[in-house]
Amino acid sequence: MEKIDRYIPVTKAKSQILNIIRDIGTYDSTLAITKNGLPQAVLISMEHYAALQETIEILSDNNIMQQLQNSVEEIKNIEELTDLDEL
Repeated sequence: MEKIDRYIPVTKAKSQILNIIRDIGTYDSTLAITKNGLPQAVLISMEHYAALQETIEILSDNNIMQQLQNSVEEIKNIEELTDLDEL
């Protein structure tokens, strides 16, 4: 589960939105915006968002997941791995 780096009330977020956006992009942090003390929304960088979307796409592709599972099983069944320096 993704950790939240900071919580900020919505009223404070409204007045500091430009600084918040700069910080999100610079530090790749995750910010939860609260309303009445409860988290209601999350802000993340576009780069982080794109990575999450790509991960979701991969995880939802049964073919790719089966290939990954097969690869893991193949690695488990190899008795001795080849050292890259030996190649």
